[in-house]
Amino acid sequence: MSPTPSSTLVAGRLYDQAALAPGGAWACDLSNQTLSWTNEVYDLFGLPRGSKLQRAATLDIYQSQSRSEMEKRRAAAIQTGKGFALDCQLRVGGQSRWMRLRVGVNHEHGRPVRIFGSKQDITAEKRMWDGLVTLAGNDPLTGLANRRAFETAARELSRHADGSHGFALAVLCIDDFAALREEHDHAGAHECLRCLGERLARLFPDAVLVSRIGGCEFALLLRVPGGHAGLAATLEGAHRLLARPVPRDAMPIEIGVTIGAAILKPAHRHEPKTLFAEADAALYVAKAAGNNRVRVFDGMVAKPVMASALVG
Repeated sequence: MSPTPSSTLVAGRLYDQAALAPGGAWACDLSNQTLSWTNEVYDLFGLPRGSKLQRAATLDIYQSQSRSEMEKRRAAAIQTGKGFALDCQLRVGGQSRWMRLRVGVNHEHGRPVRIFGSKQDITAEKRMWDGLVTLAGNDPLTGLANRRAFETAARELSRHADGSHGFALAVLCIDDFAALREEHDHAGAHECLRCLGERLARLFPDAVLVSRIGGCEFALLLRVPGGHAGLAATLEGAHRLLARPVPRDAMPIEIGVTIGAAILKPAHRHEPKTLFAEADAALYVAKAAGNNRVRVFDGMVAKPVMASALVG
């Protein structure tokens, strides 16, 4: 049987690994769960460089959903010998950090003896993608039009407010998005946004524009010839499908979707921003009524659709 490598040799391998991969390198001896980290990993986890490592204590730094997913992937890697990469959320000094974890498995005589890899701080990358509004006109996460493209289309549409084309604006948002992101981590929240974007594009193929206008909010510019009643019926029918649970492995994510809408009127030709303000007001009324509902603006009031509370 091959001799166990000395701690000096293991450390040397770690630093070699760190030089080849972004971030810092790490290893875990599976016989005793002993951890070895380079300085970059200590810094990422907010721990003093060179301090004694206890695996149980380091696990407490992971956000719960990330920890659960990481442990599941780790066990599968040890069993199958196949490595993986995973973005994990950490809580360091009361602040959220994001880490890209890469894992490989080292075998001796056909048995797994060590897992190793790199841990890279990607917090800045995550923030960039979260807040990014591209100049090209597309939202990078969903592939839909972005807010700038939406505002351009809305201004152009307002020029037709005097006609009888039957246009409308609907503004949608995922309810309690901050709590959803906390419970299901960053990746789960992104999956909900992508899924809602796909559902909107599929349910409204004839829309003038389907866009993500920021955060958890989306907007639709629609042709609705049936006036108030036609718009209400269209949105009511779509709502049940939009608010269905989002598939994610064996545990779907429950979501609520609140919708506020307004019909394009002749007055909007001279005040195009008013259309958005009316749809937004209807969205506010729907939220105040308990979320996961549809409201259509009518004069000074956002009237409920046929069902006062819609369940997804």
